[in-house]
Amino acid sequence: MRNLKGNLGIGFLIILVVAVFAPTLVHAKDYTVGVKTGDYIKYDQITFTWTGSRTSPSVVTNLKDMHWMGIGVSNVLNTTAILDVAEIYNNGTYTSESLDSDVRSPTGMLFLIASNLKAGDPPNPQRPEFTINQTVTRMYAGANRNVNIIDSELNITGYSSEFKEYWDQETGIMVELYSKETDLTNSSAYQEVSIKATETNLWSASALDLIQNNLIYIITGIAVIIAIVTATIVFRRRKPPSTQQPSPPPPSTPPPACAFPIQHHA
Repeated sequence: MRNLKGNLGIGFLIILVVAVFAPTLVHAKDYTVGVKTGDYIKYDQITFTWTGSRTSPSVVTNLKDMHWMGIGVSNVLNTTAILDVAEIYNNGTYTSESLDSDVRSPTGMLFLIASNLKAGDPPNPQRPEFTINQTVTRMYAGANRNVNIIDSELNITGYSSEFKEYWDQETGIMVELYSKETDLTNSSAYQEVSIKATETNLWSASALDLIQNNLIYIITGIAVIIAIVTATIVFRRRKPPSTQQPSPPPPSTPPPACAFPIQHHA
């Protein structure tokens, strides 16, 4: 991990992931990185909540003010992607940090796992007994994507954690995260974290995705057009025919002038 500085929220989630996927050294198939330099993803559907009788921890109070979070790929070296993680807050401040995410190690897999894994594959090759629960299709950043899901629980003395994460199958990037950490020693107080991707340059919506995403608006628009056309036709049929005044007769045409001079006799 490189230059990982003081952000307690991201640090806590990384510690949680490492605890769940702590390594045991075994051999596994090759795992490859599915992102490249210049790729980015943005998350601006973010919620942090605290439920309990005591005041929420300062980390939750601070993170509740987060406006959005973004991840950019600054470099890729073999099985490691160097990720720049930025957090922007509603008061205009921001934090940034650099994280080495090795797809063969659990320390970086919060944001990235190997590409093209599927249900039954271990997201961390050092823990082959811990596998992806399922691969499903869900909507992220305007497109239908196949995503790998891990749904797990961790329980230790006085503490429990529920953890559910979604990674894009093709690229391995995180697209959604939900976690719930419960302090069983403090009247079951708990904090919840929810993060979802809304924008990326890793993929774009197809024509079918655009239709599906905007189907309600398309149907509404068509219904409005039909209603307008129908109302116009009905109005025209009910409107009485206009009474036209008869045209005035054309002015009488004077006799044509004589082409020769007329002689007047005395």
